[in-house]
Amino acid sequence: MDNETDPRLQLEPVSGRSRLWLLLLTVVLPVSLSLVLPLLAGGDNATARLIDDSLAASRWLDQLFGPLLVAAITSLVWFALDRLACRHRLQFNAGGLEVVTTFYRQKLALSELQLEAARVISIDEHPEHKPMLKTNAVSLPGFRSGWFRSRALKKLFVATAGGEQLLWLPTRRGHSLLLQPRQPRVLLQRLRELAADSPRR
Repeated sequence: MDNETDPRLQLEPVSGRSRLWLLLLTVVLPVSLSLVLPLLAGGDNATARLIDDSLAASRWLDQLFGPLLVAAITSLVWFALDRLACRHRLQFNAGGLEVVTTFYRQKLALSELQLEAARVISIDEHPEHKPMLKTNAVSLPGFRSGWFRSRALKKLFVATAGGEQLLWLPTRRGHSLLLQPRQPRVLLQRLRELAADSPRR
């Protein structure tokens, strides 16, 4: 499938704020817990023994091994998830539309899109389309990717990065797409033009 080169037609990329949340949740929080929980479990007596012990330095090194191992593993997990969060794009041509976001991919022919019913919506003004229940998805503050159920319990395939203006695009497969292109109206117009031209090709 051909790439569209116009940046207005691409999905809004994951924000720095969402990527920071990912770092906090996958690395900073687990490492902090691995440092704090042994101290809480040991109590004041264990701390006193470490201070008085002539081998305190080596014991501290031993105790740091666990958090360092946690840091190494969680850093790898964070790096993989961060790369996946940047895997957030659209591809389309007269043959159809493909949405790629983190672990998920949707590929539909233009004939499977209900473009006549599609709308650019302000999500706060249309709460019935708001993703509410995560069924198979990645969700961070300001970022949603994958399968959700809407407030009206309709099936949604979502690729958004925290914006208010979204493209709601129902399909003939029994679910809708909820996307955040940089310029939703321009993308919708382009898809309609491709669909109108496709029977003559």
